[in-house]
Amino acid sequence: MAQPTQSVTLTAGDCRAVISPRGGGPQHLSVGGRDLLQGYGGAGEPGPAPLSANVVLAPWPNRTRDGEFTVAGRRYNLEINEPDRSNAIHGFVDDAVWTVSSSGEDAVTLTIDPGTLPGWPWPLHLEVAYRAAVDGLSAEFLLRNDSPERIPAACGFHLYPSAFGAPVDECTLAAPGHSVLPLDDRNLPVGEEVDDTQDAGQAAVLSEPETPMAGRLLDHCLHVPGTGPVAFTLRDATGRGVLLETSPELRWFQVFTPDEAWGMPYPGQPGGRAVAVEPMTAPPDALNSGTDLTWLAPGESLTCRWAVRVLDG
Repeated sequence: MAQPTQSVTLTAGDCRAVISPRGGGPQHLSVGGRDLLQGYGGAGEPGPAPLSANVVLAPWPNRTRDGEFTVAGRRYNLEINEPDRSNAIHGFVDDAVWTVSSSGEDAVTLTIDPGTLPGWPWPLHLEVAYRAAVDGLSAEFLLRNDSPERIPAACGFHLYPSAFGAPVDECTLAAPGHSVLPLDDRNLPVGEEVDDTQDAGQAAVLSEPETPMAGRLLDHCLHVPGTGPVAFTLRDATGRGVLLETSPELRWFQVFTPDEAWGMPYPGQPGGRAVAVEPMTAPPDALNSGTDLTWLAPGESLTCRWAVRVLDG
């Protein structure tokens, strides 16, 4: 078993996945030497993931307005960790060190019990289990309420798909049918969902069957209706690339393009360009809006799954 602060390498055929206990997510993922996720860092003890690359977001994803929310008439104040927008962002396990509770050649399970934290007095138990396969990587996530009270919860994953390492501006991104949740300049909801083909400020985001990513700047929240699995694809100019599939619990997606134009470049990429497709169980500011927020009784769990696989055309 790896030491808790060391990355863990999984293999299955030509698939190689490096899982980082810091943030609980994949540090590298490739099949036959072709990248399926944007990676970062080297071997050994990993540093922080740049721009939250591939980490777990819990017990809330995305943003909470002013770090404030109310449960049963009591106001809670989370740490403001996006000070320029006065938001609490991405929960509090995205840069924490998880424990490697079990590992093998093709699978590893990470756990964390973060205890009580400012603005969050409820103890939790979180697990994420990764399994490599010949065509990619799957993840199963669990968040359990270990407190004696009923609590709100949501989760997400800050994934950066890669079409075999091709520059993002040479790729196309395909999304399933969806609406767009308009966001303000703090990236907080500012109105009702709109159809992605409408001209409504942040609409017309990914309405084409295969949307060219060249020059496209995105930081948008999509909602995919329905009850089945959800799939996104990122393809290079040859039509090959990567498939991201999520379980039905994950129906909200923040799609974000790092870029030097934002002042937020992804390290090592031309122009700082990359694309994040962030599956979430609830949209931004769900701790206040209640939209798709999960309420857990003592001992109950929120679970979900995702997988990243080779797409050979």
